[in-house]
Amino acid sequence: MNSQTFISKPSAADTWGAVCRPTALFVVAFALNATPHEAVHAITGYLLGIDSTLFQLWVNPDSAEATSKQLAIIAAAGPVFSLAVGIVCLALYQRRFRRRPSGVMWLMMALVGIYFFLGPMVGAALGGDFHIALTTLDTPKIVAYVVSAIGLALLPSFMFFMGGELLRWAPSDFGRVEAVACTTVGPWLIGTLLVLLVYWPLPGFLISSTIGGTVFWVFAVMGAARGFSLRRSDEITPPSFTRADLILSIVALAMVRLLVHGIHLHH
Repeated sequence: MNSQTFISKPSAADTWGAVCRPTALFVVAFALNATPHEAVHAITGYLLGIDSTLFQLWVNPDSAEATSKQLAIIAAAGPVFSLAVGIVCLALYQRRFRRRPSGVMWLMMALVGIYFFLGPMVGAALGGDFHIALTTLDTPKIVAYVVSAIGLALLPSFMFFMGGELLRWAPSDFGRVEAVACTTVGPWLIGTLLVLLVYWPLPGFLISSTIGGTVFWVFAVMGAARGFSLRRSDEITPPSFTRADLILSIVALAMVRLLVHGIHLHH
């Protein structure tokens, strides 16, 4: 009898357990990036003498007396901050945490941070932070189209690469479908719904933009599927939830809920 007969496929419970940690840590990474991203907008405005109200996922600036240059700086500050966070987290992941239990968290922080920079690049010709910055400076439209084109080239490539990295954290006995589902599809679909729940209530335009903005996760799914074919037998064993995961989850949730009613930054 073929020995493979005795090798059982992962059960639904196994798959659900494996998807929980990457999905939860995606939500935590989203919160630890998105809300500070908005805070940087508000703090930058405050330093430039512009009052604002900071909410969990957006900022209402008092821009009536702000100059075009000030508005552009405020708009660009958020994505630049996110890029810095993403690059630092990705460097730390690659150099120190790629094989440690905390690696998933660093990887998710890197993914979300860089996504929050490349996403506004994609939207430069349509809407978002870079669109605001370029519009307020009366930049020629061709510049916005070029920025969007660069973003459209970089973001899918980045997500494809990150999908391959996320795949490494799937249990070694998972088949392709289970591995891809627990490392990319779960964080994308379930994680986005959980983000909306954690951040609720939100204006309608933020609900639609949050959902629509995740479309490039499809390239992470593709990268994970490709990564499965290149997978080595000595890949790491995904850890269960850690104490650090729990602490970061509490911090992220508390930060988001604290800002639901807004905090005024005024001189």
